[in-house]
Amino acid sequence: MRSSFRAGPRVGLRRLTAGVVSGGVLAATLVGVGVGTASAVPSPLAYEQYAYGASASVGGVVTAGPLFPTGISCTIQPGLAATAGGIVNIPGVIAAAPTFQSATTAQSGPNNNQVAVTRSTVASVNLLGGLVGLTGLGVTSTAVNTGTSVASVGAVSLGALTILGIPIPLGTIGANTTIAIPLLGSITLNEQTVAANGIRTIGAHIRITAGVNAGLDVIIGLTQSRFLPKPPVFMTGVAYSNLIAAGPLSISPLVAQSVPCNGGTAISSLVGINLPGIATIGATVAQGTAVLGNPTGGTSKITLASLNLLSGLITADAITSQANAIKSPGSPPVLSSTGTQFVNLRVAGVPLPVNVAPNTAVILPGVGYVVLNRQIQTATGLEVRAVEVVIQVGGILPVGAVIRLGVASINASDTGASPLSAPIDPHDTNQLSGPFAAQLCADVDDPARCNNITTSTL
Repeated sequence: MRSSFRAGPRVGLRRLTAGVVSGGVLAATLVGVGVGTASAVPSPLAYEQYAYGASASVGGVVTAGPLFPTGISCTIQPGLAATAGGIVNIPGVIAAAPTFQSATTAQSGPNNNQVAVTRSTVASVNLLGGLVGLTGLGVTSTAVNTGTSVASVGAVSLGALTILGIPIPLGTIGANTTIAIPLLGSITLNEQTVAANGIRTIGAHIRITAGVNAGLDVIIGLTQSRFLPKPPVFMTGVAYSNLIAAGPLSISPLVAQSVPCNGGTAISSLVGINLPGIATIGATVAQGTAVLGNPTGGTSKITLASLNLLSGLITADAITSQANAIKSPGSPPVLSSTGTQFVNLRVAGVPLPVNVAPNTAVILPGVGYVVLNRQIQTATGLEVRAVEVVIQVGGILPVGAVIRLGVASINASDTGASPLSAPIDPHDTNQLSGPFAAQLCADVDDPARCNNITTSTL
């Protein structure tokens, strides 16, 4: 966990399936880009920004998404940027839709106004086998805090729209433009919801009210930018399902959930994740909770069911990562990983206890090694990674690749530290190996050559 971040390079797309989702990484980083020394607005508020590529629900029950989400929340710091993206494929609903999301915070103008800009782009969408076709969708929500008031605006651009294969003429797309889908439902473009201190803008909102897909509700390209009152304690965090750092084969988190800055509980879920040749995972639920007050409490938590990693090399009925923080203003936080557990975990066929000790490293013959319940703590935060595999023998993934499953992090501060991130830039395998080399190789005949970890590479 860090308070500043570096951006990884954008890498190529790779088709994968995540339950009803498929995705390849464009980027998934949060980066501090540096700001000048000028003072901020006299009454700074907390940035609250969020964007995702697509979601689907039936009868009000979410069946997919939010997919490839990103955001910035619970901070007053300018000069931050967050990005995420991939390919959305919801079988029978959306086919191969490349999407990219971004959020930025900034100071602008003579008064150093706070500026929040959140964007979502979707290159092309084929919905329900051609019922609706979209190309070149761009969605932006912008909010500006001058110190005395907040102004907001939403905008949507669209290259082309077809309904039932018929091109629909497009000019300037006004707010809440609704077009009928004959006998089946409607599509709303540039759907805007203006609230105190911000705005939410949805690029395309499809509602199917008749036919075999009656009750289907699809959102494509959602962005939100707003400001919230500064909380007594800035409680930030994120829980995410997966992260694979492997150059052009990298895969960003398919489901993630941040801790809500203004208190309450927020949940994101998927019915399953399938990363061919790498992992299959059942129901996945990510949750963030904050209870404001003195003290303020926060929890970041994710549970993955029916885990099968690397063709059965690592299996579990369920794993849960949980990071907790309690903090009063002016005092250091109390951090814990209470709630982290592994149900029926087996590594190379060997059973492990429910309460795996923090930072337990195990050799994976012919693959590399895994660190279970990896915990990284700073003065203000804690990150818990249920499973972190480092590849040291090339196969479906190259040497140096890193697989993370079930990650939860929390940070509590008085100043609004940068939110946590899921960096995908290439990992330094040797750096990761160093802290665990002694444990991994203590019982072998030639520790210096153990699993290719040598004194020259530590």
